[in-house]
Amino acid sequence: MTNSPFPPPDDPPSPNGPPRLPREARITAALIDLADTLVDDFDPAEFLYRVAEHCMDLLDIGDAGVMLAIPGGPLRLVAASSERVRLVELFELDASEGPCCTAFDKAAPVDHPLNAAPSPRWPRFSARAHRAGYTSVHATPIRLRRDTIGVLNLFRRTPGPLLEADRHLARALADATAISLLQQTTFDEHRTVRAQLEKALDTRTVIEQAKGFLTARHETDPDTAFHRLRAHARHHHLRLIDLAGDIVDGTTTLPPPDTDKAPAPLET
Repeated sequence: MTNSPFPPPDDPPSPNGPPRLPREARITAALIDLADTLVDDFDPAEFLYRVAEHCMDLLDIGDAGVMLAIPGGPLRLVAASSERVRLVELFELDASEGPCCTAFDKAAPVDHPLNAAPSPRWPRFSARAHRAGYTSVHATPIRLRRDTIGVLNLFRRTPGPLLEADRHLARALADATAISLLQQTTFDEHRTVRAQLEKALDTRTVIEQAKGFLTARHETDPDTAFHRLRAHARHHHLRLIDLAGDIVDGTTTLPPPDTDKAPAPLET
């Protein structure tokens, strides 16, 4: 019997698929990955998408989103695991209601079931999220020292709330995210926390523009376009934001989808 707040490695796998490694090993690997930010070419956009991926891999959820805010500014969506959850998150921000907004304002985790009957607390958000196929959402704040700088938003598609052990792990992932952002800021003495967060937020717009361009050009869906964008950046050792910017301004093109298995050199 262990006192660890995390589930044992032989817990039932999540709907995301069976793990290749024991869960405890994947938790360790994820925390190490999120701590590895002390590099000159740190890419905040790629880092925040990895946060969402680790949530998907380790927690019994259907989708994940990451929101950040500069001090005194509003929440903005910076990473999402799918186009479906991205649209729900943008709706929540536009409506200024929902568990994620409340978790940020109150600096406390929020659990919220999503039923066919809209919640009187957040009727518009609840109805929109339920129509998207989600059954509950857990929002946990990302805190930097005494300040709340963002929220991890965890959406389930199967009945029931997020398990207590998963809530503990979500808290650990949120803390690791905050510490890593602070660590990177401290590493570069010419940056401030505000500048680091502004940079992370600004990258989202360019990435969405590149994703839309690829969706139209290659006649594919937004999720596939984004996965190809990230895969190309990784294969060529490029920063995600740099590749997205080059695609938007027309200085770089991606090869057609049928050549992805053997990536071609960048066209400039």
